[in-house]
Amino acid sequence: MADIEELASRIAEKLPELSRHPNPVKGYLTLKLEDAAKLPQAAAALKALGFDYLEMISATDWLGAVKPEGYIRNPNPIVFLPEGATPQSVPSATPGFPYRPSFELLWAFADLAAKAWVFLKCEVSREAASVPSLSGLYKGADWQERELFDLMGIRFEGHPNLAKILTPDFLVGHPLRKDYVHVKDRFDE
Repeated sequence: MADIEELASRIAEKLPELSRHPNPVKGYLTLKLEDAAKLPQAAAALKALGFDYLEMISATDWLGAVKPEGYIRNPNPIVFLPEGATPQSVPSATPGFPYRPSFELLWAFADLAAKAWVFLKCEVSREAASVPSLSGLYKGADWQERELFDLMGIRFEGHPNLAKILTPDFLVGHPLRKDYVHVKDRFDE
C-alpha cells in the first residue's frame, strides 16, 4: 500500500491546482478540484501516474432535509409494530449543519498494481449541475455517469449516450435529489 504523503507529493508535482480536501474519505488521499472544467485534465494526469482504474463515481446532495413529498407516507400496513419499532417520521433538517445548494461529486481512482487509491472531490451548483464526462478516458465512467444523471440530474457534458439507466422513462424528476417530489403515475394505487 502506498504511503499517503509520498503519493500526495507525487500528485502535487503533476497537479498543483489540486489541494488536500479537509474531509478525507476513510483515511485515503482525498483531493479537491475547485474548477469542474479541469476534471478531464486532472483525470488524465492521474491516469498517467498509474491510476488507470476508475472505481466509482458518486455524489452528495447538500441541499438540506429531504422533502416529505418525495416519500410514500402511507400508514404502516402492519397493525402491530414489532417491539421497539417506531412509526416512520417526516425527515427534518439537522440544526446547525452547513447545508448548501450544491452537489459534491466524488471520483475514486485506483492504481491496482500499487494498491493505491485517490479520491477526487468537486462541488458544483445545483442550478448548473454539470461536469465534463470521463467516459472517453475511462470506459467504466459510462454507466456510472448515466446513473448519476438519472438519479441526481447531474449532466456529464460530452457523454456519448447520456440517457436514463435505472428509472423508467415516465418517471418525472430525479429521485435521489433532496427536493424530489413524487409525481403520481400509473403504478400508484
